[in-house]
Amino acid sequence: MKLIKRFILNRPAEKRLTYFYAMVATDEQVWLLRNENDDLLLLEDDDGDYPFLLPVWPSRSFAEIEAANLDESYEAFNIPLSDFLDDLLFDIENDGGAAAIFPNGNDSTIQKRDEIKEMISNL
Repeated sequence: MKLIKRFILNRPAEKRLTYFYAMVATDEQVWLLRNENDDLLLLEDDDGDYPFLLPVWPSRSFAEIEAANLDESYEAFNIPLSDFLDDLLFDIENDGGAAAIFPNGNDSTIQKRDEIKEMISNL
């Protein structure tokens, strides 16, 4: 792994959040993981506020780093930011979930759709 990616991954969740929004606002896409059955990778919420979390990353390379650390085989794929906000995240929240922004295995920032929309509109 390149030094800069390792540096970014080891930053606190707040710093990764800033990086995430800078990348997403520029590229207008988010990256997720899915298995061979097209099932999305979902995480358990350690704090128990949500039944599940949908992890998202700012680029393919960071999603692939996470996929390499999983027991099951997952592939990275992107989704346009508008589809993510208006469709996928809407459905995730209707099922009681939220988004885990740029997780690194240690921590992440949990956000709901309205918070994500507000962050993007402020850029």
